[in-house]
Amino acid sequence: MAQERMDDWMQYAKDLAKAERELKIEHWVYISFEIRNPDRSREVLHTIDIPRDMLDRWRWLVNWRKAKLICKHPRKNIDLLFCYYDKRTGLHTGFDFILGKVASAKAQITKVERAIARYIDYNKCNNLFFNIETDEQLQKAYSKLEEKKDNYQKLHVMLQEEVKNHRENSDKYKLFIGFKKLGEFSSILEAKQYADQTGQTGRFSLLGDKYYDTWYISQWDIKNEETGT
Repeated sequence: MAQERMDDWMQYAKDLAKAERELKIEHWVYISFEIRNPDRSREVLHTIDIPRDMLDRWRWLVNWRKAKLICKHPRKNIDLLFCYYDKRTGLHTGFDFILGKVASAKAQITKVERAIARYIDYNKCNNLFFNIETDEQLQKAYSKLEEKKDNYQKLHVMLQEEVKNHRENSDKYKLFIGFKKLGEFSSILEAKQYADQTGQTGRFSLLGDKYYDTWYISQWDIKNEETGT
């Protein structure tokens, strides 16, 4: 059973990689070495922009650069920000973002099509009464396939809109709490100050061109700010 799950996962990984190639996704990572100030502003000390598959091989360079900056700024806390994005569109990559959702939807179509093909081949060889036109299980599978294709088309339309919006507003920072969008801002500081002022608790995310940050505000944080502790 464990081996079957592993095989299924490996096959899905292959389907996902195939879907990403068909969508022409170019995985890159933008690494920013920063000093975060108490007022939520930041000072960018150095950046590295490389293909995602080079990151593991160049991890030594990232560690060396951080160590060098720590020696240069011993009293400061040096933060690393990793922003994974598609070089062609500029959009963020990952399952929580639209590109990841579109690729996943495309991979699911491939999975269902493969299952249908296997089902037809097996029954043609082992079931004398098998009829492609009337088989109930097969019709359900075709119906499921159509649902997957409809979902993919809807997500693909959303992707095109997101690409257009990103190119027209690449200088904006988008603030979210969970999956709810709170607004777009001209600067990181402005967005984070607004997040503090909302009085809301939860996981905040801030997205910009080659920028991604996430943080959590709890009820405890709000109480401490109100009391000044």
